[in-house]
Amino acid sequence: MRRFAIIGGGKIGRRLATLAAGVPDWHLTATHLRGGDLRALIATKPELVFECASRAALAELAPPLLRAGIDVVPLSLTAFCDRTIERTLIAAAEAGPGRLEIPPGAMATLEALAAAREDELRAVVYRQIKSPAMWKSTPARDLADLDSVAARHVFAAGSVREIADRFPDNLNTAVGVALAGLGLDATRIELIADPATQATEHELDVDAGPGSYRLRVGGRAVGSGDPVDYSTFGLLRILRRRSARLAI
Repeated sequence: MRRFAIIGGGKIGRRLATLAAGVPDWHLTATHLRGGDLRALIATKPELVFECASRAALAELAPPLLRAGIDVVPLSLTAFCDRTIERTLIAAAEAGPGRLEIPPGAMATLEALAAAREDELRAVVYRQIKSPAMWKSTPARDLADLDSVAARHVFAAGSVREIADRFPDNLNTAVGVALAGLGLDATRIELIADPATQATEHELDVDAGPGSYRLRVGGRAVGSGDPVDYSTFGLLRILRRRSARLAI
């Protein structure tokens, strides 16, 4: 039986723990919560750890896990907006022996974007679309007069590093896109308020030598405010792919 662990006890961490119980060949050895002993987690000898906690947890815990030979799959990717943390995490991954594996998050897939880097990747634009009411629960409330938005409106645009750093809990998917493609400084982002949408949506425009493309991923409205998007299911796919005899 192969082993994995989870850092974080929030909605995604709890959902992952529940759903992963149905994945053959894998066993959850530990769930690490704030203030817990990381040495106790390492002692359970997981093959990989899913970080589902916070950017602070990722910055603190990933390097010792990587040094212990444990692969880390991080969700709190806005930590990479801090250049010092970005350098530390990349250096720890390069030193190994553990690896950092970037999940696709709510974007569902990053494979075409990563493949485009093998030829000529010229431009990448990521867009996140929410209703004005949804944006009000984020730092967007200080950037735009959301009550006056009557039609689709771009209220923030810039580099992923610049914009995502101001939205530490909302733009992890944007950072995943940037890491898969042109990096945090060259990848562009637009934040859009649209009264016509009822759930968070994601758009990706890629201009590349192998073929340019646009990807749109819709969301689904859930009364609890928990989007139940592709983020959790992408983590499950990582588990299944690692043990599959026919890997896709």
